[in-house]
Amino acid sequence: MGISTWHRSVHRDLPSTPEGRLFGYLAESELLAAANFTFQVWDFFVSLMIPEHATAVFLLHHVAAALVSWFSLSYQVLHYYGVFFLGCSEVSSIFLLFIDLGRYFPPTTGSPFDLLISICQPAFLITFGWYRIVLWWKVSILLWKDVIYVLKTGKAEELRPGKSFCLYIYLFLNVVLGLLQIFWFGIILRAAYEVVRG
Repeated sequence: MGISTWHRSVHRDLPSTPEGRLFGYLAESELLAAANFTFQVWDFFVSLMIPEHATAVFLLHHVAAALVSWFSLSYQVLHYYGVFFLGCSEVSSIFLLFIDLGRYFPPTTGSPFDLLISICQPAFLITFGWYRIVLWWKVSILLWKDVIYVLKTGKAEELRPGKSFCLYIYLFLNVVLGLLQIFWFGIILRAAYEVVRG
């Protein structure tokens, strides 16, 4: 839903203004925020039971993503950005799911599952790099410009009285989550190098 909404309708259905991007309503974004909040809370508690996932980095990611989703749902803000950060950035996780399945249930060489894994590995690298690194920071710059504008002009208080604090939290979490993307991409590139090197 995030990919199709981002590439087809979000730019058409919301005003192309800071106010439109920050305070406009999109049903798709609300669904993404609800799904993401539910998943992040669930995954936080599941991760506590899996030693390799019960790390500060993973748990911080789940808490930050859940908070972003919660504020979006509670205060109906950042629906434009929610489509990207809660939808598009997660597309690489689809490929990661199959890669992880292959790790825990190694495929037979030459099997259809082995072929699927060999397709998912570069697809994961490409989609992670594109959505979570390249576009993440491009979209983040626009987010920062929009938030600074509505805070400076008083539009934030006019349109969401008493809720401006959540914009500051969004900016902080945007940086935290963006730095986590860079950290993970470094790990992904090292793993890809090892695969290519043999």
